[in-house]
Amino acid sequence: MIKKRIILILTAVILFFAVLPRLIIIVEAFKKEKAYQFMVNGEPWFIVSEKDSLERILGEYQEQYLANIDKNAQVKKVTFSQKVEIVEVEVKPEEIDSLELAKEKIYAVEEAAVEIEIKKGDNFWNLSKANQITVNELEILNPDVDPDKIFPGEKLIVKPFNPVLDVSIELENLVVEPVPFKIEYKKDHSLFKNDKKILKEGVEGQKEVNYHITLLNGYQSSLQIISEKNLQEPVNAIVQIGTKTTVSRGGKINYGVVSGKRISSLYGYRIHPITGRRRFHEGIDIAATHGNRVYAYTDGRVVEAGWNGGYGNCILIDHGNGLKTRYAHLSKIYVRIGQKVRAGERIGAIGSTGNSTGPHLHFEVIKNGQTKNPLNYI
Repeated sequence: MIKKRIILILTAVILFFAVLPRLIIIVEAFKKEKAYQFMVNGEPWFIVSEKDSLERILGEYQEQYLANIDKNAQVKKVTFSQKVEIVEVEVKPEEIDSLELAKEKIYAVEEAAVEIEIKKGDNFWNLSKANQITVNELEILNPDVDPDKIFPGEKLIVKPFNPVLDVSIELENLVVEPVPFKIEYKKDHSLFKNDKKILKEGVEGQKEVNYHITLLNGYQSSLQIISEKNLQEPVNAIVQIGTKTTVSRGGKINYGVVSGKRISSLYGYRIHPITGRRRFHEGIDIAATHGNRVYAYTDGRVVEAGWNGGYGNCILIDHGNGLKTRYAHLSKIYVRIGQKVRAGERIGAIGSTGNSTGPHLHFEVIKNGQTKNPLNYI
């Protein structure tokens, strides 16, 4: 009787150890671990075991779009455009993805950026038309590029890359901008026609502009002015002129040297509201219709007439006493080097040659080798 019991017990033990590996396999098959599923717009992308590591990768992904923002700007919000969720789940070990795979999917790109190489004669105006975007869009895509200083061989982005996961950034930035001054004219009939005297030079004022800017994947999608505060009022220029000294400025859109729509760019330093970088503009840009006549500022002799790099078709006139004026981006030139011109004489026509963002006249005033604010002269 005792022997039978011992045999039964031994048999049971042997059977148990024989079946044990199979039982372990069955248990392991049903065993689950805690993990984290990444969801985009309700769609599961991947599952990882470490939530902290996933959040670190997402943070680094967003931070890359902050690289070109002015260090003085206040970043208000950084978010994903899509609805992003990290959901705690229980899954089998083999269902967990690696962090490398997760990073690859987060950084995935649907469409690569389209870049073009600048060729001789290119400008922002013809490049925007050729690539079916506006000049403003071309400037937004290339915030580090000065539209007036582009050269053959350089690259421009004409279509941004399109990532699978979009990043939206909201920021505010305070930028000090110039306030243009006005010109008061005092006529003096006793002056000779070539005489002109600046009784008081104009001084630009300053204002503090607070911008609210939204970026999508690093590029400006909206720019709004929140507030403006005057820091310094402009000081108007007072100019004494003879009755026939220089071309008359006349009405609101007659700038003397050309009849234009508006002054599109002033003289001096300008600060980019997103990057915070400064650029210096040597003259003023007067937006005008292509082909409009351009007139000589006052009597003088033509010392340059032809192509001049980024200026495109350009005329430089020496008026004597250290004063010269430059007329750039012309479509046509009607004078030649050495020719004497009179005040108000037609010398060229509005164009967009050279490094130009569209039809306009770039007008410079040079006194004793140094550029001056043209608003003191026209």
